[in-house]
Amino acid sequence: MSALSDYIDASIGRKPLSLLIRNCKLLNVFTGEIYSTSIGIYKDKIVLVDDAPNRKEVEKVVDADGMVALPGFIDTHLHVESSMVTPYRFAEAVLPHGTTTAFADPHEIANVLGKEGVRMMVENAKALPLRLKFFAPTCVPESRAVTAGAEITPEDIEDMLAWEGICGLGEVMDFPAVLSGTSKMMQILELGRKRNSVIDGHSPLLTGAELNAYITSGAEADHENFTVETALEKMRLGMYVKLRGPYLLDTKKFVSAIEKLPRPWNLIFCTDDVMPDNLEKWGHLDYIVKSFIKAGMDPVEAIRSVTIRPAQHMRAYELGAIAPGKIADLLLVDNLENFKVKKVIASGQIVAEDGKLTVGLKERKFDVRAYKSVKLDKLNIEDMMPDMPVKQGEVEVNAIDFAGYTKAEESNFLDIALTKLNRVKIKVKDAQPELKDIALVFVFERHGKGAARSFGFVRNLIKRGAIASTIAHDAHNLIVVGKDRNDMVMAANLVIESQGGISAVLDNQILAHIKLPVAGLMSEEPLHEVAKEMAKLRQAFDKMGVLDHPYMPLPCLLTLSVIPHARITDRGIFDVDQQSFVYPFITEP
Repeated sequence: MSALSDYIDASIGRKPLSLLIRNCKLLNVFTGEIYSTSIGIYKDKIVLVDDAPNRKEVEKVVDADGMVALPGFIDTHLHVESSMVTPYRFAEAVLPHGTTTAFADPHEIANVLGKEGVRMMVENAKALPLRLKFFAPTCVPESRAVTAGAEITPEDIEDMLAWEGICGLGEVMDFPAVLSGTSKMMQILELGRKRNSVIDGHSPLLTGAELNAYITSGAEADHENFTVETALEKMRLGMYVKLRGPYLLDTKKFVSAIEKLPRPWNLIFCTDDVMPDNLEKWGHLDYIVKSFIKAGMDPVEAIRSVTIRPAQHMRAYELGAIAPGKIADLLLVDNLENFKVKKVIASGQIVAEDGKLTVGLKERKFDVRAYKSVKLDKLNIEDMMPDMPVKQGEVEVNAIDFAGYTKAEESNFLDIALTKLNRVKIKVKDAQPELKDIALVFVFERHGKGAARSFGFVRNLIKRGAIASTIAHDAHNLIVVGKDRNDMVMAANLVIESQGGISAVLDNQILAHIKLPVAGLMSEEPLHEVAKEMAKLRQAFDKMGVLDHPYMPLPCLLTLSVIPHARITDRGIFDVDQQSFVYPFITEP
């Protein structure tokens, strides 16, 4: 790192610039203006923004030919694990799209490997051109209804907050614990407040006094925004509202509502979970920015939502703008309509051009301790036999129902994801249920914490075959859903043998199998290889009649015990509203 005097000398002309970008149009995030200028960089910092710099000694000159210069994009809420690749591979994938900084919540791997899993992510992300930092996960496990591979304690939080590479407290998704003031949650929040750490939020459906109480706890931002009304309420109460892509919300409706506000400041874009095929096909933050501009948002406001505002929110004041003294993270785009990222500069180095990485990233292996996380023996047909209360006849069951599903609107994800508990009558023959309009679901604890197994019934999720997955938010046990027990056994054993992943089987034929041996969540293959396998999985889902969504396959969320209204974990069917377990069979009075 150069001395401060070196930067000053380069700024004033006593030292040659490392890089001079001429003939660009600068989008100034401070004033909202767009004007022609040149940008001078020394080492890793911007030292000069001048329309006619008289510099003869420059190490490298780039003629922008009228392209628009923007600050590097900053993502303040995402889960690297959802891309199904490791941090190093993730950096390869997102840098060409203009994302130069990301603040990720590693609670997925933390649920498998605990604090050491977080450390593995931090280590794998070191010295990358992508500035990748991590939140300390606050809700591991996500609730008392699950068995995770580890627990993050207040003592762990205190330790992690002192690590280099940790940027704050991750999304506080256990809002019932916040509202009831549980001891563990209060300790964690107090640790964050004491350090003036960023505290990321997660408060779907909260409103009124409950939302006020949640914000009072210290949570300062929330990405769980599906309706205009709840988003505006959070903005008015001072939260940073983080909006995700058009596959989750109606961008035109949000833009129309936001335009009625007199210059709101606390609006940010983020990606949250981006599946590998979508990342390759659509892009990253650039896709979200482009979508909101297309929906009618002022381009300047859209760019501010991925640059200066995220930087302010994360206390990263050296980022988010093209100005003297800022880190030299910037990109050149053809224009603000087509929005093709032509060149990406990170810390003063050209790292990508025309959608391709131009620097070689040294391959780095993940920590070997992450490779044996599926602690399950091979399963057999008996493992897929539910314990029925009668051998012959009819029983009434509590079925988890995805009744809100429609294919008409991809943006109605919340309606799709919300489940209900419905009473369903099923016939029993030879002590086993006849699976007509319902499917079986099993969850196997896979962390070596007691080998619990639960079963239940689900409707409107799958029509044929079987799926097995160790991506089963957030505890990431093994979930198996299906209509045919032989297919279920085959799908489950494929995943167990590959030490994690997702498989789809129909009529004893393997339609897709994504191998994810790193903590059962990630692959070390390049993104395009994993994206190819994800595309096969989508095709299998279509053939099998599986409820899917661009944001995330719904079977992966069936186990998430903090989303209303009914879920299933390794401990049983869980009524999220009542915070209690439900017996699969309804006992008549």
